[in-house]
Amino acid sequence: MKMTELEREDIALVAELPYQWEKLDNKVIMISGGTGFIGSFIADVIQYRNKKFSSNIKVVSLSRRGGKSNAMVENLKVDITTPIIYDGKIDYILHLASNTHPKQYAEDPVGTITTNVLGCNNLLALAKEKNVKRFLLASSVEIYGQGTEIPMNEKYCGYIDCNSARSGYNEAKRTCEALCQSYMQQYSVETVIVRLARIFGADKKKDTKAMSQFMDKAVNGEDIVLKSKGNQKYSYCYVADAVSGIIKVLLDGVSGEAYNVSDEDEGITLGGYAEYIADLANKKVVYQLEDNDSVSKATYALLDIEKIKKIGWNPQFTISGGLTRSFRIYKTRI
Repeated sequence: MKMTELEREDIALVAELPYQWEKLDNKVIMISGGTGFIGSFIADVIQYRNKKFSSNIKVVSLSRRGGKSNAMVENLKVDITTPIIYDGKIDYILHLASNTHPKQYAEDPVGTITTNVLGCNNLLALAKEKNVKRFLLASSVEIYGQGTEIPMNEKYCGYIDCNSARSGYNEAKRTCEALCQSYMQQYSVETVIVRLARIFGADKKKDTKAMSQFMDKAVNGEDIVLKSKGNQKYSYCYVADAVSGIIKVLLDGVSGEAYNVSDEDEGITLGGYAEYIADLANKKVVYQLEDNDSVSKATYALLDIEKIKKIGWNPQFTISGGLTRSFRIYKTRI
């Protein structure tokens, strides 16, 4: 699928942020989930840096599907739940691979856990073997459990009902974070963690997360269906901001620390965002209440981002601005 002008602008915006990019020059970055929404965006940013600034950064992308390789991106078909063998040099590892939306949690709860936990352990073992400079784990707002009305900082640890298949994702991310700390303590593997808010943007793949379903309906000129009262308040992050946050923590985060990554809270409920997206398409929101075990039980999941701001990161987009941008990208593709 051809990249739109707005997508190229997003990649350039991230790639030209005033970061210490020289730390990545002439290095090799391995990314699990490298063909996913976030992983492919990071690879595009790296290729932009290589083309414009001659950074000579190589990406090794691990995914279940593999893909075509070029001079600076090596796409490997790998099952990360098994030990990973790689003969070349690796300087940084980013563990992004995971089932990330409700339908996947419901249809493959075992795979959701094993891809996260076994994958994390195998990649950390490779990081130890290769003596990498830094290992980054993409964790999630879901580790905070049901949350509170007050934005949660990195010290908060909320309630999760572990006696539920839906909690497999939450608990797997918590275990991955503990594995990072354990490899750092026992084997001196330098690790950093990003706890991502709910990511949205113009993904090329079908997604069952709420914002993605809303956008899909709007782009196709249909009314948006909301399966709850829409009173939930969540933090969200436009994909370009998620990627810039990941790269900032990789470069400047303190080893062993976790950082929340989110756009600023606009005080809008889930229903409010549904209404906003519907307005973009001149459609309306239809409420069809149902009890679904695959959906998050959190009513509040707002992230405090003061910690990551202290290392020099700030979101470049508002949530509403990112939604408008996503809508425009989708409409351009039609």
